[in-house]
Amino acid sequence: MAEALRRQESLPGFPLDRRAFFDDVVLDREFRQVFKESWQLLGFASELPDPGDYLVRRLGNDSVIVARDEQGGFSVLLNSCSHRGTQLCRATFGNAAHFRCSYHGWTFANDGRLVGVPSIRSNYPKDFRKQDHDLPRARVTCYRGFIFATWSDQAPPLEEHLGDFRWYLDAMLDLAGGEWEVYGPPQRSVMKGNWKVVTDNFAGDGYHMGTTHQAAFEQGIYGDSLADGTLGKGELELIGINIGTPQGHAVRAGYVVQKGRRTLPSTVTDPAYIGYPREVWEQFTAAQTPEQVRFNSHCEVVHGVVFPNAAFLSVSHDRAIGRENDPLTKYVVWRVHNPIDARRTECTYWTLVPRQLDEDWKRRSYAFQARSQSAGGILFEMDDFENFARIDAAISGTVADTAPLDLSLGLGLGTPVPDFPGPGRAEYLTLSEHNQRAFYRRWAELMEEGTRD
Repeated sequence: MAEALRRQESLPGFPLDRRAFFDDVVLDREFRQVFKESWQLLGFASELPDPGDYLVRRLGNDSVIVARDEQGGFSVLLNSCSHRGTQLCRATFGNAAHFRCSYHGWTFANDGRLVGVPSIRSNYPKDFRKQDHDLPRARVTCYRGFIFATWSDQAPPLEEHLGDFRWYLDAMLDLAGGEWEVYGPPQRSVMKGNWKVVTDNFAGDGYHMGTTHQAAFEQGIYGDSLADGTLGKGELELIGINIGTPQGHAVRAGYVVQKGRRTLPSTVTDPAYIGYPREVWEQFTAAQTPEQVRFNSHCEVVHGVVFPNAAFLSVSHDRAIGRENDPLTKYVVWRVHNPIDARRTECTYWTLVPRQLDEDWKRRSYAFQARSQSAGGILFEMDDFENFARIDAAISGTVADTAPLDLSLGLGLGTPVPDFPGPGRAEYLTLSEHNQRAFYRRWAELMEEGTRD
């Protein structure tokens, strides 16, 4: 199936086989060929501030313990005793120097070493070696506070996996001087639908906004703040830029420009950071390179995907989901979409805030995220989840599973952005599936590799 997808890439529509979105056989291959061979986001260093802190997360279809050891480093350990496979940690988070199996008492240090075996001297062979039974450890890298891990020995270093996207991640973090933290506990929800549906939505789907989220626009979710004079005089409009990368990562950015202007200026003389307090704009500019300022200034929304299953959104809302006097406020949410099975996905959400901003701003940013992009979201998430469930309900019938899905939106219509400050294949086109095509191109490559064995 994956090979057929690659052959069809140049055809109108870039058709996708619907089985990819409901077949557990396909998901089994994804776990082996896509998830196991890729770096995945597990959380953030600020969630584990002290030695002994741990979290229980999922790496592919395996439960893992993400722990900060006594030396301050990070370990990602299989959450399964090496004796009989018992789950070691049932709590979502905690602090422990050791993990003791509830079945037979085998005890492991928080770096994965087996350090205790009951009756080892009297009831085990003399050649039994504890070091042969340490917990399996994933490769782990903490990049600027983001904790990534992979089970693969062949996967390239994380920086190579990130590829062109690394520039955009750095630019988004350097906006606020590079100092960010997770605010509040992460949220989790389970949606009906395949993990790729929600992920490719974040890769670059601006097409659904006017239909799916019409009610949000009617309620004035973005308010009147974009026209209040802080971004210049005259009528303003939003232009979109899509960036797809060979690694399957994607970025879609929307910029506020003077009405009628179809391109970004080559230089920024008066930087503006929508949704952040004006008093920190000068500090933000000083913390960035000129190229980063061009990327971040006048950017109203940016969202995208870190292949395979992490997504992010940075956007501003105002009193439509807050109080009457709340100003336009930015929130930054990172998400991971873990498949439970081919037709159900667990979504985990983290709100990131700049450390330097005050508590009132951080609280408001977190509240805005929770009210729109979370399990309890009142304007966006509930709309999307309803559509994802409807896709799942209609996609797998006798006739339905023979009809290909279409990804031709914007194909050949985008205008290249030759002077864009960041790398990757960037194009002007507000409504396009340019990024989704990049995501599925990489997915197909990995799925095809599994058919060569």
